[in-house]
Amino acid sequence: MSRVSPSNEQVRAAITEQAAAWFVENRSGPLDREARTNFIAWLRASPVHVQEYLGIAVLAGDLPAAANDPQVSLESLLAAARADVDNVVSLDRPLRGHAPARPRLRVSRAWSIATAAAAAIVLVVSAAVWSGRDGERFGLPKTYSTAHGEQSVRQLPDGSVLHLNTDSEVTVRYSRGERVIGLDRGEALFQVTPDSQRRFRVAAGEAGVLAVGTQFAVYRRPGAVTVTVVEGTVAVFTGTPPPPTPKNLLPPTALRLGAGYQVEVRGRMGPPRPVDARAAVAWLQRQIAFENRPLGEVADEFNRYGHVAIEIEDQDLRALPISGVFDAYDADSFAAFLGTLGGVLVQKTPTRIRVLKLTSANRETLPVGQ
Repeated sequence: MSRVSPSNEQVRAAITEQAAAWFVENRSGPLDREARTNFIAWLRASPVHVQEYLGIAVLAGDLPAAANDPQVSLESLLAAARADVDNVVSLDRPLRGHAPARPRLRVSRAWSIATAAAAAIVLVVSAAVWSGRDGERFGLPKTYSTAHGEQSVRQLPDGSVLHLNTDSEVTVRYSRGERVIGLDRGEALFQVTPDSQRRFRVAAGEAGVLAVGTQFAVYRRPGAVTVTVVEGTVAVFTGTPPPPTPKNLLPPTALRLGAGYQVEVRGRMGPPRPVDARAAVAWLQRQIAFENRPLGEVADEFNRYGHVAIEIEDQDLRALPISGVFDAYDADSFAAFLGTLGGVLVQKTPTRIRVLKLTSANRETLPVGQ
């Protein structure tokens, strides 16, 4: 019994990856002249290319969309798949002597192999397409997420870098006209590689951000989206984004935001405000930096990273302005700092840190000497 060598398996996997990419391209609409020429040349190269391409279509359950181009008919693809020959017939014109009949259920060995391999192809596609970057490059969505207290860094197919903060999720999708990052929740920083052919757009609820060659962060939380520019310039807008155009026109209401500025969107666009951009993205160094920030907001930031909750119920305490730089994962040091503030009592248990106003009633709970 013959065995398939590893080199042959790798070749077949590579062909499957190419077939998946071409199928996605065809489903997105008629190919332009250059893409059509390349597609036909790829099909002509080997009957195996046709078999794998049709196998992908079977998996997708959309065989008619296998050739979404009038110059590459489905009948031509089927005829080529049936041909047990070394060369594939021309597919850029109708086959002579073949009536445009419906494909028969019983076909030759080549088509049977392609169909029988369909179940295996789904595993190959997962390993071959998603293990690299071609899936995103050709329009297949890819999701990245982090758990509570986790951070990650990813390089995207175009060379841009995605920094994902704790408890966050994004969906990446590339097309011919744009690179779209959907921020489903949480916070991300983007280091964007310029691309004159495809704009870079972030979608976060009602807010959208367009950028070229810049660094900026987007933080999405219930009811609000905050955009902070570290380097370069972005355009922030609300509502439906304009379709990609050669000039990449912006919505007339878009706000141009430069480095060192931040804007918050709560249903409507707020005014831009100057910020310490490096402090705003201190989480990249696993830090929380704050200057004259309300204590309640800072405590909420710590709760995004740690597993011991900091609880502050008193509204006057939550509004107390504080400043400092702390390790985002070191809530104990932050609690020790709060204990040095006048009129503040800190109570610690294994599961939570309570911050209270110091009163005559709870003063008795303090250790001797404090």
